[in-house]
Amino acid sequence: MTQRIVSLGFLAAAVVVLAQAFAIPQGEGYQAVGPRAFPLLVGVGLAVVSIVGVVQAFRPGTREPDATPPAPAAAGTVDVGIGVGVGLSADGGGEASEKPHWPSVLLLIGSLAAYALLLVPAGYWQATTAFFVAVARVLGSRRLVRDVLVGLALALATYFLFDRLLGISLPPGLVRLAI
Repeated sequence: MTQRIVSLGFLAAAVVVLAQAFAIPQGEGYQAVGPRAFPLLVGVGLAVVSIVGVVQAFRPGTREPDATPPAPAAAGTVDVGIGVGVGLSADGGGEASEKPHWPSVLLLIGSLAAYALLLVPAGYWQATTAFFVAVARVLGSRRLVRDVLVGLALALATYFLFDRLLGISLPPGLVRLAI
């Protein structure tokens, strides 16, 4: 029953988002991307996902999932929640701790603050790559080369999407891209 209520709630939210997106006035003149493009994209995405949820919730033969808690994390894994279970338990037993692992939380906050300070002088894609690597390290990754490559790929993809395709200027920083 809960899945049905939630999926119908998301479908209602999608209808509201789409109605409000269509209420945004389209700018005069030619614009490659107008002010309603992003709200329409979000509304359509929300509608598609919620329709899939409604179909799954009302499919005959589906039942509500059990309310049993999930199995404990395997040894050596880290349950990354919002401030809960970021580090392993103090006894090293391999189960995620129930209390926040404050050094990890503080390192994440420090990484975010450093990102905000470095964004303009260093540049978007450089600061974003460094931020990605720092967060990956705090959350337990020890594969530096992979983290740098993934962070760089994500940063460059979002840079080109916003700066080059959408025309939303991002700080170029120290090393300007030739493309």
